[in-house]
Amino acid sequence: MKKKDTQNGSGEFAGSEKFFTSTAFRYGSRALILYLFSNIFKSFDLTFIGEMSMFSFRSNMFSLAYVLYGLIVWDGASFLAKTLERKMHGFSAGKRILLLSTTLLAYGALISLGFGFVYAGVDLLLFNRAEAWHSFKELSYNMNVGIFMFYLIIITFNGFIFYYKSWKEYQIKAERLMRENIQAKYDALKNQIDPHFFFNSLSVLTNLVYKDPDLAADYITQLANTFRYILDKKLDNLVPIATELNFLQSYLFLIGIRRQGSIIFMDQIDEQVKLNGQVPPATLQMLVENAIKHNRFSASEPLEVTIRSEQGFLFVSNTIRKKITPEYSHGIGLENIQKRYELVCGRSIEIDASSEKFVVKIPIIFSHESDHF
Repeated sequence: MKKKDTQNGSGEFAGSEKFFTSTAFRYGSRALILYLFSNIFKSFDLTFIGEMSMFSFRSNMFSLAYVLYGLIVWDGASFLAKTLERKMHGFSAGKRILLLSTTLLAYGALISLGFGFVYAGVDLLLFNRAEAWHSFKELSYNMNVGIFMFYLIIITFNGFIFYYKSWKEYQIKAERLMRENIQAKYDALKNQIDPHFFFNSLSVLTNLVYKDPDLAADYITQLANTFRYILDKKLDNLVPIATELNFLQSYLFLIGIRRQGSIIFMDQIDEQVKLNGQVPPATLQMLVENAIKHNRFSASEPLEVTIRSEQGFLFVSNTIRKKITPEYSHGIGLENIQKRYELVCGRSIEIDASSEKFVVKIPIIFSHESDHF
């Protein structure tokens, strides 16, 4: 029973909404407003007051003319606003408002003079009343200025309502397109994560299966964890630092088997930062991978990689012993991370390279900062 009542209520609301947005309601409400304005105008016209009746035949004819003329003018204002909106596409907001206001003011003055001429001419021809004609010729307050003020209110209000709605729709559309563009760029960047270490890992696994089955089982587990992370987090824009570190440990395990303990990794990240901080997926792994690609190292001269947290940043540093030719490097690692940070939170990474150490400073992103994306 309640469900039926809810459905009936929804139907009534939909019906009401349809009525209030219908053409009949729009023109009916406009006609009522114009009729009220016509009576206000007549209260300032001494010729109507002198007749001792605000609802005589002449008075009703004036209201009818006012309403019909007003409906035409109102549609003209809407058409003018729409045309201007199309023509001003790409203009700044200030320039668009200035042009719209100036054009509607000029339009209001023109149609006011036009109505003054029609009103005075009809009054003279049909009712042999010359007062309105004299007022029109003299540009009197009661005639031209009064008409202009009433029409100015109607036209300007209607024009600005239309402009505001169009502007809001434009802003929403622009925001949606911007987000879609950012998401597309970000997805493309995430797909640039280098897959070479997977193929190398499979080659190592082939040898381990015969030499050390127990180590091979551990190797398969860590390789599966690495694959799972890439697949599960591919659609995520941010991941907790703790989750990223688990992925990095699996990656380092695979690299460590290949490099036979020639990489020393030190984790100096605060526990609260691990739980609450976030980074784009595979950021730390890409930085470590970047260090491996560009440096030579061995068991006697290991590559030292340290990650520490300080004042809202992670500092990823490594010792420098540059290779003459970096290992299958495409030069996209640091650029990829930089672009992803710009897209996610509008911030940048910083690079500090000396003769002995290479340090990358990356922002720690907290939940309230991810709204940028």
